[in-house]
Amino acid sequence: MEEKLLIHWKYTDKEWENYVEKEKSNKVEDNIYMGIAIFVFGTIVLMLSRDTSLLTGLFFSIPFAILIPFLRIKLSYRHLKKGVKNPEIKVFTNSLLINNHKIVLFADKRHVRQLSIVDTEDNLQLLEFDVEWSTRNGPTNDEFRIPIPIDKMEEAQNFVKKHQF
Repeated sequence: MEEKLLIHWKYTDKEWENYVEKEKSNKVEDNIYMGIAIFVFGTIVLMLSRDTSLLTGLFFSIPFAILIPFLRIKLSYRHLKKGVKNPEIKVFTNSLLINNHKIVLFADKRHVRQLSIVDTEDNLQLLEFDVEWSTRNGPTNDEFRIPIPIDKMEEAQNFVKKHQF
């Protein structure tokens, strides 16, 4: 199936740098919480299910609490780079293309669960794609947010209305 271009937005260098800074800080914060949860629950689960000591539980959970969020940031968010020349985002029927980095939105076991416009504290408007996919332990998801240029707000609102899932 041929992908149809739905949105094509271009940004100034300053707009892009501001977006990347804000989005990276959001992703780092989310991953810190994930690391803390892995650390706490991993230690408790190891202590209860394997009858390990607190020290052994910590020994095994700490590397995972550091490694998983670190790898998630490095592998999943490669599109968040500063210093991009002529930054642009293209939204297709099945994917996002962020400065030539493709993010699949729809595939066999992957789909957009929700589409919305998010306001940030510093009046930056973001179009958020909540993408869900199946794992053996049930569904999981991630959010991909793209900045809405000031002059494209009406286009973004119409896009959200037209593409509710």
